Amino acid sequence: MMRCWVMLGGGGELELPTAISWKFCYGTDTPCDSFFVRCLWERGQEKVLSAACRFYAGWEGDRVFTGVVDEYAVICGKDGLYLEISGRGMAALLLDNEAMPAEYQRATRADIVADHVAPYGVAAVGGGGLPAVTGFTVTSGESEWSVVRRFACYYGGVVPRFDRAGRLVLDPPGDGEEVCVKDSDPVTGWEYREERHGVLSQVAVRRRTSWGTQWVSDGAFQAQGGCARRVITVPNTTQSAAMRYTADYQLRAARRERVRMRLTVAGGFLAWPGQLVSVDMKGCGANGRYRAAQVEVSCGSGGLTTTLVLGERDAMI
Repeated sequence: MMRCWVMLGGGGELELPTAISWKFCYGTDTPCDSFFVRCLWERGQEKVLSAACRFYAGWEGDRVFTGVVDEYAVICGKDGLYLEISGRGMAALLLDNEAMPAEYQRATRADIVADHVAPYGVAAVGGGGLPAVTGFTVTSGESEWSVVRRFACYYGGVVPRFDRAGRLVLDPPGDGEEVCVKDSDPVTGWEYREERHGVLSQVAVRRRTSWGTQWVSDGAFQAQGGCARRVITVPNTTQSAAMRYTADYQLRAARRERVRMRLTVAGGFLAWPGQLVSVDMKGCGANGRYRAAQVEVSCGSGGLTTTLVLGERDAMI
């Protein structure tokens, strides 16, 4: 059974009435997680939720979503009186707030969390492996999410994401428990696609005015006829190791959506973003091991379903 609560800006919380339909969307990066819930409602309570600012939901005793309330509406029609409430995950707080311009001589994980995450009441976990960045700059007009993403993703190779408790996670996805989708599972539809446009076969990183260029290639894509090169210019002070990492990052980022397999399965909360998913269905030529990039769980007239959007295991999910 789905149970939902809202927290009020003045303190306290309120449990919502029985949910008759809902949808939870999870992923990494942008767009951030989102939710939609439709509940039964009582006449005369139209403004009770005016101070609702946070939302969380539980399924069979486990927390499955924590987020920010963006909108609610009380609707009276042929289906009776009901409440619709929707919003986004906790990443919304970092997306909606503009960062103060700053220049760090040496930015660490602790600096970024203290200045750009903690002030919004967001907890952060992991990130112990993220390197300190010399000369890290926050530009005018940049969102707090952009600052966190650029620090973690560009310099550390980690796409930041939020867990179901609303915490910012700064570690790469672990393999953990693998989900298996087989013929015996109630798969109601699937789709496999590959996209070549935007995928890079080679990246060259060169210093602005001095000699020295690092070349990194995607051999597998080149063997498939891929031919798309990018040349990136960096300051003369950039070290060779950093230049190569910049090139590696560009290749991985360009490949993140090359492969997508979409599965719709009856049932709820079958996997989470970052989790390994093994597909083994008879007659399917796209069987293999993937990593979940996006998950959508919905309940309505079509019953309870989970849609998994899967990508390559080693791509930036």
